[in-house]
Amino acid sequence: MKRMRVFLLVVAVVLIALFFAGVFKRPSPDIQPVVVEPEDLSVTIVLDPGHGGRDPGAVVGDVLEKDVNLAIIERLKNLAELEPRLNPILTRTADVTVDKLDRIHLADEVEAALYLSVHINAFGDPEVHGAETWIDDTRTPGDPSYLLAESVQDALVDATGARDRGVRSQGLYLQHTTLPAVSVEVGFLTCPEERTKLLDSAYQDQIAQGILKGILNYLDAVGAFEEPVETVETGQ
Repeated sequence: MKRMRVFLLVVAVVLIALFFAGVFKRPSPDIQPVVVEPEDLSVTIVLDPGHGGRDPGAVVGDVLEKDVNLAIIERLKNLAELEPRLNPILTRTADVTVDKLDRIHLADEVEAALYLSVHINAFGDPEVHGAETWIDDTRTPGDPSYLLAESVQDALVDATGARDRGVRSQGLYLQHTTLPAVSVEVGFLTCPEERTKLLDSAYQDQIAQGILKGILNYLDAVGAFEEPVETVETGQ
């Protein structure tokens, strides 16, 4: 009996030692942080090179408005693609005919934050020159389209030094969307001096830079770039 008691005592001592050494402790699970990946934060904008295909727009000699519109929009798209907050989509990328309403409907379908069309003006008096931005006359001051037009017009004039012809309104196809929508007339083909500028790649870059700055200023002002709060969870 004495030996058995000693044996049991030794076993008990060993078990107690092992317990305190952690051998029988329940292993703690690894706790891994689970980061909720934010959604794509880019804002979609639709950029429209006015005219195209069967519709040349303004024509002066061998210069067709539709070609210059596309060249400017392509430069604008290239700049916008460098901005991670933007996802630019074009209504046309080649010399094709696209119905005006189809252009607007595209912007609605992709749930764009705005629609912007680029055009070049023409007038009988060759002395008339400058840039102007148009909205549909159903939009009033304070409307998002009006705010977008003002932002783009100001930035465009600052970037190019063009005469500021302001924000104007009339009945336009832009009325067929509720999106902020503007049409930018970046100059006059019928003004010889301005036509020379409009055909110059460096000046086209200035136009694109100005329009992009106006777009970004507008989107910042309306809070389009506000990011959702990133959450962190722990797993067990």
